[in-house]
Parts: sequence; C-alpha cells; structure tokens
Amino acid sequence: MKGEVEGQMPAESMPLLFSALRRCPVLDTDGQLVGHLKDLILLPLGALPPVTKLAILTSEKEELILPWEAVARIERGPAAIHLSQAAKALQPVPLRPEEMELAQSLLDHKVVDTKRCKVIRVNDLEFQEVEGRLQLVAVEAGLRGLLRHLGSEAMAEQIASLFKTHLERETISWDVVEPVETELTKTKRRATYAKLAKLHPADIADIIEELSPSERAGVLESLDEETAAETLTETEPEVQASMVQMMESEQAADILERMEPDEAADILSDLPEAKAQELLDTMEEDGAQDVVELLTHEEDTAGGLMTTEAFALRPDFLVADVIGRLRSVEGAEAETIYYIYVTDDLDRLVGVLSLRELILADQSQRLDEIMERQTISVRPETGLREVTETFTRYNLMAVPVVDEGGELRGIVTVDDVLNLLLPMIWKQRAAKKYI
Repeated sequence: MKGEVEGQMPAESMPLLFSALRRCPVLDTDGQLVGHLKDLILLPLGALPPVTKLAILTSEKEELILPWEAVARIERGPAAIHLSQAAKALQPVPLRPEEMELAQSLLDHKVVDTKRCKVIRVNDLEFQEVEGRLQLVAVEAGLRGLLRHLGSEAMAEQIASLFKTHLERETISWDVVEPVETELTKTKRRATYAKLAKLHPADIADIIEELSPSERAGVLESLDEETAAETLTETEPEVQASMVQMMESEQAADILERMEPDEAADILSDLPEAKAQELLDTMEEDGAQDVVELLTHEEDTAGGLMTTEAFALRPDFLVADVIGRLRSVEGAEAETIYYIYVTDDLDRLVGVLSLRELILADQSQRLDEIMERQTISVRPETGLREVTETFTRYNLMAVPVVDEGGELRGIVTVDDVLNLLLPMIWKQRAAKKYI
C-alpha cells in the first residue's frame, strides 16, 4: 500500500493496545485539546467486556470521566481520541461500583491465567473495535509487553534483530483471565472468582502458592467450603498454616471440618497452640474430638498418619445392605474406602474384605460369611518405616490401625504415606547432587 514502510503492517491491522492509547490526546469536535487519556473504564461482563467510559486528565490536571458514547472515533498512528461534542458541552458521569478502572485494577497487577493455571503480571491490554466501541480481548504478559510498558520495546527489537531473533507477544485471552482482588465483599468475591472455582483443587492450590498471603486468603474465601478444603489439602504445609491464621475462626473451622481429620490435625499442629485451640473450640464437637485424638500421636507414626473415618460395619450386615450404604457415602469419605472393615460390638476389628470381594459376593450373604478373618493391622505407635513395609509386603491400599485391645481406631491410606515419603525422597536426591 502506498505510503507504508515495507515490512510493516498498516496501523488498522495492528493490535489496538492500551499502551498506545494511554496519555494520547483527546480532542473535541473543533480539534481543541480537552486533555490526555488517563484510563479506560470497563464493565467486566462476558467474554468480551466493553469499555463504558474514559477518564481524561485535563490541562488543569483535573480528572474528567465521560461516557464512551461521547467518542466519535479513534485515530491510530499517532493515536488520538476524537469526541463527538465541543468541550463546553461535555457532561461528566460518575463511576458505577461494578465498573473497573483498567490502569488502576489490571496494569502492573497479577491475574490468573486459568487455562495454564499460573499467575502472571499484566504489562499491556489488547482491545478490538466493534461498531465504534472498544472490547477487551486479551491481556499481555511476557518480556515484549514489559519492555513496551517501560518504553524500551523499539530498542529491544533492534537488539533482537541483530541476533536474528524475534520478541514474541505473550497474550492471554480475557475469557480465561481472572483478576486477583483483595478488597471485595464475600458476595462480590464469589462472582469475581467464578472462573477460578471451576478448576481442579490441585490447580487452584498451585495458583494460590504464587500469591501473597492476603491474596491467598481472598481466593480461599471465594470458594465453597468443600472446594476450599480440598484446595487447602493440596497446598504446602507452610502455606496451609499461614492461610488458616489469616481466616476468621468460623470460616477456618468450617473448612477444617470438611477435611479428613488427619489432614486437619496436620494443619493445626503447625499453628501456635493458642490459635489451634481456638479453632478446635469453634469446630463441631465430634469433628474436634477426632482431630484432638490424632494430635496426641507423632506425625511419622501410624496414629499421626491415620484418618479416623474408617468404613466399618457389624458382621451380620448383608452384602446388599452394605452396597446400599456405600452408594450413600459422599465426597471425601468415599475417597478413603478401599476395604470394608468388620467390627464387633466393642469396635474390635474381626475381619476385612475388599470392594471387589463385596461386589462379587451373593447379595444375600452376611459379611462374616465372606470376610477375611486374618487381618493385617498396625498399632498407633508403629513408625513410618514399618507402616510402609506393611503396605509393600501385603500390597495394600489401606491398613487398619488398632489399639492394644484390638479396637479399630482408624486407617492409614497409601496416599497418606506417599505424601510424607515423597518430599523426603526428593530432598535426599537433591542433596546427592551436591555431594
């Protein structure tokens, strides 16, 4: 096209970036300077949220907020915004609570890329123009966006060309972006973190660990108690303790009650004694008692590793009734059911059978007719090494923990052991690299 520099794209086909618009002149219908663009204001709804207002810094250093309808056109190269009214006719409008000032809320701020499950810092914003209105389509991170934000993009591009490389743009579509907020009411926070709440708790945990303590607390408060409990379980111990300490006691207690008792006990054991006792006093009595019992055991023993939520029934239960009960089990409790434990009237372990054996049995049979009476178990004081050897020797997914009188106190699952062993193994391997 005539007048274009060879190898360059026409201005109209280039991405419309916030860095190009920010501080650009805003002109009235007579071409008179009203001021310079200070910020764009967004209504953050939908996959392509619209810009609803613009904030102008006038020559008198005052902020003038106008509705987007006052814009006649956007000129590119060099950028300028032309208004549809004379300066004297401009009528400022107030901001609505739900609107977002982009420079203040997004630029230089952290957001969550929910597609790649990572936290990024926003260096620029990309818009598209549809029927005279701007829509936010993406945020930009990465080195190129940062250099542009710092005003060094052209120099960096020249250096890159000397080495025959190209600085790629790192853009993230707005429909997978979740802004990180810290000053929101609980109701607004639930709506703000709607995208994040759809992720797997393990992915949310990875994201949370990249945030500051106050940001972590804000995200966790936005989740329902079940998801928050699963997310907290997946985070590192030091992160767990810091988040629980920042929460209100009632909320922290609700989340701890939804966790496996052994996982809740692990968190409380890392808290100051006064804070742990405060949370135990706030929890429901039954749940608190289970946790208190586990806190009496050393962390690397069967008693410290076990969960008290073992699926145990009496010997006279029929197979059909057991299957019916299994179908009614919910959530986290179902994740620990590998075997059916059979106990007598004194809660002593008298037999065990696997889920496979239960399903293949005649539905009219009693548990004491099909159960294995020679049970494998460990004591609460049994150390981690012996517990691990028991899993390996007998190829078990869970092992029951019984006291000296034979009473079933809980079970240790294979993932409980792995969660404790794997960090030790990684540390040992890391240490060997430097020996």
